[in-house]
Amino acid sequence: MSRKKRTHLRGKRGQAFANKIRGIPLDQILCVSLDIHKYFHVVIIHNALGEIVTPSFEIDIFQTGFDHLCRAVDETIVRTGAQVILTGMEPSSHYFENLARHLHKRPQPVTLVNSFAVKKNRDQQMMQYEKDDEIDTASIGDLLQRGEGSPFNPPTGIYLQLQHLDRVRISKVKMRTALQNQIIGHLDRIFPGLVIIGDEVQDRYEPLFATGFWECQTMQHLIRVCPNPHALVAMSPHDLIEAFHARNYRMGPVRAAKIIAYAKKVLLPDPELAAIRCHLLPHDIALLEDVERHIAQLERDLYTLLAETPYLVWTKLKGLSDTQVASLAGAIGDPANYTYAAQVFRRSGLVPGRNDSGTRQRKGKGKKVVKVGDVYLRRALMNGLATLILHQPTLRDYCNKLKVSKPAGVARVATARRAMGILWAVLRDRRSETLILKKGAKM
Repeated sequence: MSRKKRTHLRGKRGQAFANKIRGIPLDQILCVSLDIHKYFHVVIIHNALGEIVTPSFEIDIFQTGFDHLCRAVDETIVRTGAQVILTGMEPSSHYFENLARHLHKRPQPVTLVNSFAVKKNRDQQMMQYEKDDEIDTASIGDLLQRGEGSPFNPPTGIYLQLQHLDRVRISKVKMRTALQNQIIGHLDRIFPGLVIIGDEVQDRYEPLFATGFWECQTMQHLIRVCPNPHALVAMSPHDLIEAFHARNYRMGPVRAAKIIAYAKKVLLPDPELAAIRCHLLPHDIALLEDVERHIAQLERDLYTLLAETPYLVWTKLKGLSDTQVASLAGAIGDPANYTYAAQVFRRSGLVPGRNDSGTRQRKGKGKKVVKVGDVYLRRALMNGLATLILHQPTLRDYCNKLKVSKPAGVARVATARRAMGILWAVLRDRRSETLILKKGAKM
């Protein structure tokens, strides 16, 4: 139990909901529950007694579906004399956003109900093995009438731009990783042994270059000049130097001789296969360069926007890059929508003791983890935490202390919660000192 005096079992959020419905008959509190899908949505309208006042129906994702929903809600309000309208849905990927925005403008405030809470609520109702659209919608409605969920505050202006530029940046980073892996795949077939990845393998073989492939300019220049070992073994060091200089790349006689000697050690691949892959390789290299240019431009645009927000103060903290801060700003949105850090952390959906990477519970024997909260906020927060722990002794010591008695995953989630609290204080006070605990707080 918190040291602060509580006025409600569920804290400030529960008290705010109690004030909202105080004195209103339960049959005049209307709950509009929606189960969001990609191409259609399921709707149930019921009152706070749990009585269904409009049977479930489906709406499409077009204007006709929205109009159908609005008519059904308006007719039910007239028929029941409802005084309070509660509208709830799960934040399912980006599929809920368009409908939620239109409802928010109506105005019809939208509550986002945590997906994990919906699953657990089904389990509590003894429906562990049942998965049906109407059951999900009813579970959402049950949580809605109890005041669960967080208000939907759609980002606008700078925060909307930050959000979508960062989402595109994330997709481009994934694309860059895929292209890098594909280029390595080409090289494994064209020039076996050129790229050696992993400490264990490097202990067995001496690689051509001491640094990794993506950190070594000479190796990247080599695959542009002459990646085919069939051609390399027929070249002299002078020929290779001239080929490099023709592209304005640096190359000396010692390095050239070492590259040719290494090529002669290779078990040469089939010439036809090497020729095919050598034809494909330049296209992927050019595409990778284009993606990297786009990522760099997106990061510049993000920082330009970030400079117009109060989140800029976080860029002065050791351990957070400009891109990490921009990701956090885009995922969190306007700080005016929150009154304290716990609201931000709750939106992330981070749950101690759970691994959000798939079937890793009980060493892979558990069921799939249900994604909870905002995946973009969760990712931005955990990415920021990874570097903050390295540079901020307060968080590093706190995490290490927790790891003594708790699993590593639980310790990291708890540290993320602590980090969000301190970051929020930095944002509120506009101070960018080294992260410290509140005076008198215990580690």
